[in-house]
Amino acid sequence: IDGRDKEANYGPLSFNRPHTYVASFVYEIPGVTSGPAKFIAGGWQISGNYRWLHGTPANAAFSIPGIGNINLTGSGTEGARIALTGAEIDKGWSKDPYNQFNVAAFTAPKQGSIGLESPRYTMSNPPTSVLDLSLSKQFRFTEKQRFEIRLDAFNALNAVNFSGVNRTLNFASLTDSTITNLPYNSSGKLTNQNGVGTISGVRAPRQLQLVCRFYF
Repeated sequence: IDGRDKEANYGPLSFNRPHTYVASFVYEIPGVTSGPAKFIAGGWQISGNYRWLHGTPANAAFSIPGIGNINLTGSGTEGARIALTGAEIDKGWSKDPYNQFNVAAFTAPKQGSIGLESPRYTMSNPPTSVLDLSLSKQFRFTEKQRFEIRLDAFNALNAVNFSGVNRTLNFASLTDSTITNLPYNSSGKLTNQNGVGTISGVRAPRQLQLVCRFYF
């Protein structure tokens, strides 16, 4: 649109995660260490992997009936960005599936926009917190022959991890910035479960896997 494109597009990459935490462990469960019972009761291992990942960058978008890039910026390809009101944007996610971010922090852009109403990213997507566990044992018959049994539990705690958020604000018109897709009506009743600021996807729940393998 103009010579400030570099300024408008400056910011973190779309896959940026400022903080990640990963911890792994293996523990051999105490049991029988000698005698015939060792074959069954000894040698069991529990292992696990815990991951906490900060959400990737995100920004709000907008939609105005009958209005496209050409109406706002005069360009057929370069679009305007949603404008900021000055209200606190917050982090961009919460535990409430119907209120992930402060929609009052955004408003519609005006005609004559050059795409600098807001930064490239203003908030982040929900983080991911997952614990995977595995219980296993090997039964050795000869030097080369052994049987392994393993029970895997992916997302063992069955934690709810949101994977998508509806961040598109639908405005009534170019001159009326009333948001028409809010999840709650004026009396505070939930009337639109798919409205702006609501969760649009979740990651996989707990999954169990039993593995039996014979080596020879």
